[in-house]
Amino acid sequence: MSADLRLDPLLDDLLAHPPGNSGEWLARLVRRLRPRHRERAEVAIERLRLLVRQLEARPEAAAALAEHLNSLVASRMHRILYADAGVLTHEGFFGGLARRVLARLLPPATDDDFLRSLFGEVFGHPRDYIWLAEVPRDDWDALLDVLDVGGEPFAAARRACRHELLEALRLTAVRLAAIATDPELLAYLPGLARHESPFLAQASEAPGFIERQADGPAPDDGHLEVLLAQCEDYVDTVRRRSREGGVALHLVFQLARVEQLIARLRLLRDLAVAPGRAGALDFFLRLVRQENRRNSVRDVLTGTTELLARRVTEQASRSGEHYITESREEFVEMYRAAAGAGFIIAAMALVKIGIAKLGLPLAWEALAFSLNYGLGFVLIHVLHLTIATKQPAMTAATLAAALDGRDDREARLDALADLAAEVSRTQWVSIAGNVTIAMLTAFAIALTVDRFLGLHPVDAAKAGHLLHDLHPWQSLALLHAAIAGVYLFLSGLISGYCDNLALYHRIPQRLKRVGWLRALLGRERLERLAGYFERNLGALAGNFLFGCMLGCTPVIGKLLGLPLDIRHVAFASANFAYGLEGLQFAVSWQTVVVSFAGVLLVGLVNLLVSFSLALRVALRSRGIGPEQTEGLWSRVIARFLRQPRDFFWPPKAAEAPAG
Repeated sequence: MSADLRLDPLLDDLLAHPPGNSGEWLARLVRRLRPRHRERAEVAIERLRLLVRQLEARPEAAAALAEHLNSLVASRMHRILYADAGVLTHEGFFGGLARRVLARLLPPATDDDFLRSLFGEVFGHPRDYIWLAEVPRDDWDALLDVLDVGGEPFAAARRACRHELLEALRLTAVRLAAIATDPELLAYLPGLARHESPFLAQASEAPGFIERQADGPAPDDGHLEVLLAQCEDYVDTVRRRSREGGVALHLVFQLARVEQLIARLRLLRDLAVAPGRAGALDFFLRLVRQENRRNSVRDVLTGTTELLARRVTEQASRSGEHYITESREEFVEMYRAAAGAGFIIAAMALVKIGIAKLGLPLAWEALAFSLNYGLGFVLIHVLHLTIATKQPAMTAATLAAALDGRDDREARLDALADLAAEVSRTQWVSIAGNVTIAMLTAFAIALTVDRFLGLHPVDAAKAGHLLHDLHPWQSLALLHAAIAGVYLFLSGLISGYCDNLALYHRIPQRLKRVGWLRALLGRERLERLAGYFERNLGALAGNFLFGCMLGCTPVIGKLLGLPLDIRHVAFASANFAYGLEGLQFAVSWQTVVVSFAGVLLVGLVNLLVSFSLALRVALRSRGIGPEQTEGLWSRVIARFLRQPRDFFWPPKAAEAPAG
């Protein structure tokens, strides 16, 4: 092990050539300790123990290392590291994202004036925090004891650490106060400008706290904590109001930053009031982790968009409530709505076949396909009809919303199992409405045209192609169904996002102020139009853009030379009917069975892909991890075995499960 580490030459070099204020030697030492590729953290722990034994055997080397560390810590500025590590900066979401991407390509230059630069130089591997956290506290204590961290050699470093800790607290308090002047925050909380703001008050309180702690740890009077708690109350108020008024990405970023600054103030206050080796070591490991994750693109994407995702999924969940049937009256009404959409879908499928026959240039073909799908879906929504596969993206958000306020894991799983039964029966009846009516309407259209005009909507070659495209394993039908499932998921997010923007930018209120609309429609009609947009703008945008995604995909596939296309269960059922009629029903029963099975499998893939993606985002937006929903499927299966009828037919009102 010692030969592998080559510690003696490294320590000899420290004694012969003191590194001064450079962190290069310390970085070399950490590289020797760091586990190599595929090595476990235990290997690094053994190497650290070997270092301690080497230092115990060579007191002069231990003294030289202590002097070097003391010089590094005492001569550098700490406050930026203490205040900034792990806290979002004022550069904003997109600025922070761009900086992290650039830093991954070009690591930042070192600066001997700042302790933060030393952390980046010494702990430069993005996974250093993992093996450092695995080191037992006894081993850390042994290393600190052999370096005599509590003794005279580190006196200057200890004084510098405390002074910089208090200055970091002052800096953080000022930054928190500055956020209170943000115009978007004041728009939600105008009282912050009219009355005394706790954000400003805590910045005024911080200097007094620092003065009391300047000569050493002193008791905390608790006033700073009261002000920080009031700041948190204001943040909660903004979030509640943003649910009704929408939220912008900038405000999401600012709220996340406020919470991080409050947490950092509390941490710095606790370290100042009650310093100790355990707390200092925890802070050191936290700083290493946060600096290692400083340039993580994933962290900034997931961390700052969680609140926005929640706002979007909350808007979707309100729509999703309409896609869950509890009573038999709602169940029958859902079938009627889905059946009505089936009529329109059969016509849309025929128009799509007709557009494909025109042989338009690709750009115009994409536009025609997109308008056919998009305007058709918008018409379905305007007529209060429903497309079965649009529901999962909405009902997933409703499932996640049902978990709010339920802290008990068992209660959460029971609620999900109950909702799963309601969603299941709603899904199958709406699919039945779409598929049966779309298929029957397509048969009726094709037979009517044949009977009275002597024409077939599709010729024999096209009919054979339509049926082949539904074959589960001889075509890419299921892959194309998965692509459509992704689009269904995206359309749900788009709907929630547009609803959020409509609220945030107050689109209905602004519509009422458009002079020419008021003159054209009159006040009463304009009021109704504004109200309609307030309730339906997201759904209209989601439906239209969903149609655009479906219409453009085949054309994009042609341009790229890739087998890209979409399969949607309702259109697949209509194509099934047009294909059979085009071949004059002269097909084997095996072909009929396999093609119809393809229709059902397309529907299943549509639902599974869109629902799983939507549920994952909805749960993540509420901070619910996989471990909190573990055992859900077994709970759903048990519920199915106990009451299978509930998954296909709504119970009577008296039999409906409570909860």
